[in-house]
Amino acid sequence: MKSLAQRTIASVAIVVTLALGTPAMALAVTTTSSTTTSTIVANTPVIKNLRQYRAAEKLYLAKLKVVNLTFLAAVAAAKANLASAIGAASNSTQRISARATYRFAITEATIARSNALTLLGKPPVKPGHKPLVTTTAL
Repeated sequence: MKSLAQRTIASVAIVVTLALGTPAMALAVTTTSSTTTSTIVANTPVIKNLRQYRAAEKLYLAKLKVVNLTFLAAVAAAKANLASAIGAASNSTQRISARATYRFAITEATIARSNALTLLGKPPVKPGHKPLVTTTAL
């Protein structure tokens, strides 16, 4: 039963990752004589009424929850793999290798979560507040 839940979470995570994989960002590239400067401008849709805000916030929080659940599932899978690998290890080099694999899996999960949060963007802005324009020079 546990593996079914993990598969379900993993499949939802894959679907959400594909859905979030196409961010709505404008990319402007300016070339000077010796360097290239890229500026990413994240356009936040202007919300006109409270109903739109609530819907946008609900969607944002649902996506955030999926990102966090995906991260927690990856961490749980890494811990389970570590426990089974250490249990099956017969010498110290196998245990060291299992721990290194665990650390690598945690690092990969953290990077994936960070990338997903970056793609998710900032939360929606309430009506009547100025939207933040985020510019990043690369």
